[in-house]
Order: sequence, then C-alpha cells, then structure tokens
Amino acid sequence: MSNKGYVTIFVSIMLVVMLILTTAVIHIVDLSSAKTKQVTAVSSVTSSELANYNRFIFDRYHILLLDGNAGNRGEGALEAEMVELLKEDLGEDYQVNDIELSGMVHLMDDNLAEFKKQLNDNFIYDAADSGIDMIKEKTAGNDEPVNEETLNNMDADIAGEQEEIRKEEEEKEQSEGEEDFEQNPPGDPGEERKEVIDPRDTLKSYTDAGLARILLPEDVELGENIVDYSIMPSAGKCKATFGEIDTSFSDIDRMKLDTGKGSGWGDALTTGGEALLYVRKHFNSLTDRKFDDTYLNFEMEYLIAGKPTDGANYKTVVDRILLIRFGVNFGSIVLDAKKMSECSLIAWGLTWFFPFLQPVVKYLLAGCWAYIEAIADVYLLLRGHKVPYLKNEANWVTDFESLSHLDDYLDEPSDEESGLDYNDYLTILMAMAGDDMYYRMLDVMQMNATQEGVEGSETSFRMVNAITAFGINASITYKGKEFDIYEEAGY
Repeated sequence: MSNKGYVTIFVSIMLVVMLILTTAVIHIVDLSSAKTKQVTAVSSVTSSELANYNRFIFDRYHILLLDGNAGNRGEGALEAEMVELLKEDLGEDYQVNDIELSGMVHLMDDNLAEFKKQLNDNFIYDAADSGIDMIKEKTAGNDEPVNEETLNNMDADIAGEQEEIRKEEEEKEQSEGEEDFEQNPPGDPGEERKEVIDPRDTLKSYTDAGLARILLPEDVELGENIVDYSIMPSAGKCKATFGEIDTSFSDIDRMKLDTGKGSGWGDALTTGGEALLYVRKHFNSLTDRKFDDTYLNFEMEYLIAGKPTDGANYKTVVDRILLIRFGVNFGSIVLDAKKMSECSLIAWGLTWFFPFLQPVVKYLLAGCWAYIEAIADVYLLLRGHKVPYLKNEANWVTDFESLSHLDDYLDEPSDEESGLDYNDYLTILMAMAGDDMYYRMLDVMQMNATQEGVEGSETSFRMVNAITAFGINASITYKGKEFDIYEEAGY
C-alpha cells in the first residue's frame, strides 16, 4: 500500500510539473507569437505611412517623399495616426502605449544628398540619346574660346602697332610738320576725312532700350506670379554670381575680363549630366513648355537665375547666353584677318585726332562686333533655331549695321541647323549654377505642389519637412508584458 502511495504522489508531482511546464511553454509561445504579431503590425504601419507619399511630386517628378509635418499638423499627428493604425491591426488584446518617431532622414539633409540620390537612381542615363554628349560634340569641349594665348597676342599686337604709329608720327612731324599730319591722318593719306559712325553708339541705343525686351518673341507670355523666397528651400542657400558685359566697349582691360566670364563649364556639364538631363525632361522653358499648370512659365530659367519673376529670369538668362556667345564670337573674330581689317579701318576713322588709340579701338570694335553677332545668335535661339557654336566666315551673319535689321535673320536663317539650341545653352548655364540648381529645383517642385486648384497639390506642403526615411519606437503591452518594438523604413 505504501508503494502505491508513493507512486501516486510521484505521478501527481510529475503532472503538476508537466502542467507548469506546459503552461510556461504556452505562455512563452503566446508571448512570442504576440511579439511576432506586433513586429508585423508595426512593419505594416510603417509601410502604410510610406504609402502617404506626396502624390503630385511623385506623379510629376518621380521623387518619393513624405510630409514629415503631416500637412502642417506636426510630427505628433503622424505618431497619432500610426497609433490608431496599430490599434486597429492588433486588436483589443493589445494596448498601444506610445509611438515615437526617430531617425528621420530629410530630403534636404547633407547638402541634398537624398534628393541627388533619387535623381541618380530614378533617371535612366542613355548615352546614345544624351543631350549632354551632343553638346560636348558640338562645342568640341571648347569651354574657353578666348584663351590666355589669344589675349597675350592681342596685347602684343596693340603694343606693336602703337610703336609703329609712334615712329610714323615722329617721321611725319620731322618731314611735314604737325599741321600737314592733321590734314592727312594715317590710314587715309591724301584724302579728305569723312565722318565715321561709331557702331558702339548704335549698340548703346539698343542696350539702353532694354535689349532682352527687344529680343523677346511676340508670342511668348511672361507670367505674373512672384516667388516668395521666405518659404523656398533655396532661401539663404544660393550664393552663385555671374558677371555682366560692359557693352560700352570703351575699356580694353574690362573687355578682356568679360571674354572669360562665360568659360569653364565643361567639367560641370560632365559631372552633373544625369541631373541636367532630368531637368530637361521635367521642367518648362521659354521654348519648351511641357506643363500648363506651373507657377512659373520659365522654370529652367529660374533654376539658372533664381529671380522672383519670369521677366527677371528671362532677362538674366539672355544676358548670360550673350556672355557665352560674346566670348566664342570674339575668339573667332580676332582670327579673321578680313574682319579685323574692317575694324582697323573704322578705328582709323574714329581716332584720326589721336592715332595712338587706333590699335586699342580696333579690338574694342572687334568686341562690339562679336557682341552684335551674339545678339543675332540669341535672337535666333529664342525663336527655336540652332546656332553654330564656333563661327567662321561661312556662318557669320552680321555686320556693323545689323542691329537695325534683326528681323531679316528669320527670313533667311542659317543653313547650319546642327548647332546648339536655346535649351542646350540653358543646360550649359545650369551646369555653371552648381548646387544652386538643385535647391531651385526643389523651389519649383514646392511652388507647383502647393498651388490652389491644382489636382493633387497640398497648399501646406514644404520641402524643408520632406522626409525619405524614418524609424519608430513602439511601446505595446500584451497581458501585462510591455514590448518595445523598433522599425526602420524608407524609400
């Protein structure tokens, strides 16, 4: 009997132990299953939140971003939304104590690193159809058309001619006297002096009247909207400057400086190729309007100039294309003996009273002529034509009187239509803008994404709040056990 009692006790103890172990295992399995469910639910919540990306920005520009400010309601609103989603997914057995956002990665962090990454990831660079490659081919990589050697040769030529004039003056003074010298100035011996019109005066009448306005095609509309810089992503970020040409052409040193202001864009064109092609595909310009619902009509021009209105951006871009064309044209004209001879002849007529100035005025007139040719170039570019990058006798189109008949160029446009067009020059100028272009791209995206009445726009959206990745710390209680779940998510 006693042995049976021991067996009964032993079996009872074993049953209790097995029950305890079974209960513990069930509890552990239950908690493990609960944690798995929580992890899955938290992951689902983060995915749901990522699905709230800005639809307008994605549909128009293929950039994924989330408004970290929840439509001007703050980060707390995002956290509250995720708490409600998590409660719905988990059910009544779970208590969601708190969700806290952490580790947010903003689109504008680290000098726009996230934005640049998406541009590179989402844009397919096809070298065979690359507008960048075409520009390099048409310009032959010549982003410094007036090099130091050309300027040094010009200085040497001026010095040499001035020395010859000095010697001629001395000889004439000795043989004929000063009075006879004045009656028969160098360059026109034995003939009565005729009045010579200075082409620089004609040019001044155009620049004073507003050259950009004169060049504007009649069918182009300037928008009336004004950019509010105080809420733009580029506020305080853009520092690039761009010099202007002294169109008086009265100072040889200043003109030499101006010839180089449009140079040095080759490397930037190469390193920013994908972004530049992306811009050409998604942004409007004066000659290529892709969308009718944009805040600014001239978007690519804004990326270059960053001015508050279409008119100001247009004028700035025209001035900068003129600067590039001026340098290229000047580099061509100083190598053209026939054109330099014509400049020399006019210079003699303008400096008969002081022949020592003739060599300098000759090059200043060459600069003036190069600028007149640049005006004709821009006139054609704005009207959809292509212009050869490097000029020669065959494709040079102007003379010193050309400003009075610019309209004639449309009647007989150049047969050479394989040069660069207006958007190609915008691409060059955007390359020169560097990181300013990227910040202004975000400006344009924000302006368009916040317009009232535009489908998909959100008036409260600001790029400064845009995030591309985040983490959440979720505190959840299940049957008295508190769990801390961490999840990271991003595009």
